[in-house]
Amino acid sequence: MMRLIKMELYRLVHAVSTRVMIVVVAGVAVLMSFVLSVDLDTMEEELKASGQETGIESQVPAEGFADGWASVGEESADEGFTWGITASVDESQIGDGLELGDILMSELGGCLLVVFVAIFVPLFVNAEQKRGYIKNIAGQIPRREMLALSKLPAIAVQVFFLFVVYTIAGLVSGAIFFRGRLALEFTGALFRALCMQYVLHIAWGCLIALLTIVTRSTAFAMTTGILLASGIVEMLMIYVNRVIHVLLPSTEQFNLMHYTLNYAVEAMTAQSTLRQIGGFLTLALVYIAASAVIVGIVYRKRDVR
Repeated sequence: MMRLIKMELYRLVHAVSTRVMIVVVAGVAVLMSFVLSVDLDTMEEELKASGQETGIESQVPAEGFADGWASVGEESADEGFTWGITASVDESQIGDGLELGDILMSELGGCLLVVFVAIFVPLFVNAEQKRGYIKNIAGQIPRREMLALSKLPAIAVQVFFLFVVYTIAGLVSGAIFFRGRLALEFTGALFRALCMQYVLHIAWGCLIALLTIVTRSTAFAMTTGILLASGIVEMLMIYVNRVIHVLLPSTEQFNLMHYTLNYAVEAMTAQSTLRQIGGFLTLALVYIAASAVIVGIVYRKRDVR
């Protein structure tokens, strides 16, 4: 098993898609910093023109995230849906109130890196099918499911590359575009939130790898992952929830959105409580374990080609 994992890591490091991923992610991080800096400058000019003072404190209390896992995003899950990849700034960040942690969590919660996971994981997973060497290896392994399970650690490393490249590029470009307004306040809550987002993105990667392996289609897995990240699941869940509540009135508090990775990524913030983090961690581990079991069964039952 360790030899297979080393082989997958070697393939990941030397793959052309990995180099493309690093360049693209770094470029997007720079672009996001530039766009957010322009938004802040525009907002500041509008406030000055209207005679208002800048540096307004945020009006969103942290206690809003402290009522339990299911309370976060409950209104949006029942009454509407978030469409597209989002990252925003507000008036509280004008002046010296701009923190790197707030920007990172806003962009991660907007499913920005989820899209890159949906694009580059299928490219990595399906690359061996194009080369054809996997068929020769399969004949020398007593349990073929190990071929699938060895990909999961490589996906975790691939997601780690995404986080590190995006963070470094965002930090450097932010220091340039925000011209000294960027504050670095690395707290324990922010560290927990970033770690939890990393685990959730690994679960996303395992889910996309499952779709890729089952369908043997890079295009299908990419398209499905991007649609999931764009919020189409939330739109569908609204109507599914309504049908469930009509058929089973006793399940009025039940919400399918609370069991999706899309919801967890959006709801995970630096203000999340330990109870919420525990719920998100359990959800991510369930997705990872289910993906591992299914891809193992598929590889064991299917002819390798």
